[in-house]
Amino acid sequence: MGNFYTSHTLRGPSQDEVIAWLGNRPAYVSKTERSCTTVLDQACESQDRQELADLAHRLSEHFRCPVLAVLNHDDDVLYFELYEDGKKTDEYNSAPSYFDVEGGDDEPVGGDASRLATAFGVSDVPAIETVLRTGADEYVFQFERHRDLASALSLPSFSVAVGYTYAEAGDFPPGVAADVYVRTGA
Repeated sequence: MGNFYTSHTLRGPSQDEVIAWLGNRPAYVSKTERSCTTVLDQACESQDRQELADLAHRLSEHFRCPVLAVLNHDDDVLYFELYEDGKKTDEYNSAPSYFDVEGGDDEPVGGDASRLATAFGVSDVPAIETVLRTGADEYVFQFERHRDLASALSLPSFSVAVGYTYAEAGDFPPGVAADVYVRTGA
């Protein structure tokens, strides 16, 4: 069985600002590193894409910042949406036919490397493009694609391979200390 997790990585607001905005909403909020803060939200762990999108929209609109909302499904599918100033500006699916009973083309779809680079203030568009276009068969586990994307976008390594459920159980990836995240909510 592979990883199941969701996360939202914001570029701009600090950990304290995000914690204050979340209030009593159950989540884990990372320390801020290189202007990026990651939210692991309890409600989003259901893997409902609408729930994921709603929180990304609200965070992005409130903080007027880019938010990368990521969903990893059983390490077979990496899905993300990018929000900028409250609007969805990009979407990506590493295995679009995964839930299609009849199968079909399983090459990754979506993902705008230039837009992602601009949103997160990096310049190596070809590195991002390589991660996005590499076939699903070349990434055995999609957390590896997420790791490589985070690296290309200069996102903190602690934003990868962890979601609310893992954090709640104290199950952090190797090299990630539990004190990187602060719990919010009841």
